[in-house]
Amino acid sequence: MDTSSIKCTPEECLHVTKRAYAAHALLADERELRAQARRFQALGNATRLRILALLSVRELCTCDIVAATGEPPATIAHHLRMLREAELITVRRVSKFTLYVLAEHVLAWQHVFDIPVREHQVVSSDNPQ
Repeated sequence: MDTSSIKCTPEECLHVTKRAYAAHALLADERELRAQARRFQALGNATRLRILALLSVRELCTCDIVAATGEPPATIAHHLRMLREAELITVRRVSKFTLYVLAEHVLAWQHVFDIPVREHQVVSSDNPQ
């Protein structure tokens, strides 16, 4: 569909803009809009999603996350910083350990990481299916 011929008048465009701002308070708050953009950016990386999935099971220290992902410590530190800045994880210090925990609002997203696991069925020539 060629959209070059579809144009709105300046009044119509202004009306759409006003309706969008009225419907989405986020548009009027530049600071919150940037924070939301950081969250989406943080979610747009497979390693960071893997870290969030790991933290959905329990809090972990950096060394646990490094071991579970196989990524270098410097890479994990970078990803953890981005997740903290996006307010998706929080830090809890216990003695000399720094533990990473999902932020409270992220706990409501638990279903994102729920992937049904099927048991492997062994199919033999004696038991065709």
